Amino acid sequence: MTATPNSMKIDIVSDVVCPWCYVGKKKLEIALGKMQDEVQAEIQWRPFQLSPEVPEEGRDYKDHLVEKFGSLSGLDGAWKRLTQIGSELGIDFKFEDIEKSVNTLRLHALIGSLGDAVSQDKVAEIFFRAHFENGLDLTQKSVVFGLVKDFFKDEAAFDTVWDDDKRKEEIRQEISYYHQNGISGVPYFIFQNKYAVSGAQNPEVFIDVMRTILKEESSNKNL
Repeated sequence: MTATPNSMKIDIVSDVVCPWCYVGKKKLEIALGKMQDEVQAEIQWRPFQLSPEVPEEGRDYKDHLVEKFGSLSGLDGAWKRLTQIGSELGIDFKFEDIEKSVNTLRLHALIGSLGDAVSQDKVAEIFFRAHFENGLDLTQKSVVFGLVKDFFKDEAAFDTVWDDDKRKEEIRQEISYYHQNGISGVPYFIFQNKYAVSGAQNPEVFIDVMRTILKEESSNKNL
C-alpha cells in the first residue's frame, strides 16, 4: 500500500519580473518532482517588488536598467549566466526582446485574487514566460487579459481586480511586512511557516529542507 504524501505548505515571496525567481520556481519544481511520493505541496505566491518606482505605464527596459545599475555592459555577464542556467531548466530567456520594465502591483493582485494554489501557480508561470521569453508588454491591460482570461469568469471580473486601488495598497503593505522581517531579496521560500530558503538554490537544498521537516513531524507524531 502506497503511503499518502504529506502536505507541505510553501510560501514563495517573489516578483514575476525577477529572473532568479523564475529560475527558483523551476528548481523547486524539480525538487517537488523528486519528492512527489513524499510531499504534496500547497504553494502560496506572495508579492514582492524589485522596482516599485516604475510607473504603472512602465518605462523603457534598457533605460531603467541603466539608471538602476549604471550601464548595460555590467549586466552582460549576468544575462549570459542566466541564459545558460535557464536553458538547462527549460527557460528561454530573451532579455534583448524585453521592451518595458513593469510595475507589478496589478499582476500580484491578479495572482492573489485566484482562489486556488494551482491557478496561482499557473498564472505566475504565464507572467514569467510572457515577460522573459516572449517580451510581451505586461503594462497593457488587453495583453494581460489575453494571457489570463481563462482564469476569470469574464472581462468585468478581471477589470475589477485590475482597477482595485485598495488591493494594490494591501499588496504594498504586505511587501512592507516582508521588508520589516528581513526579506530584502527574492526569491524567498518559506516551508511550513518555519524553515526559509533564500535565493534560487539547487533542488537538493529544497529536498534537504523538506526531508528535515518530514523527519521532525514524524518524530513529533511518535512522542
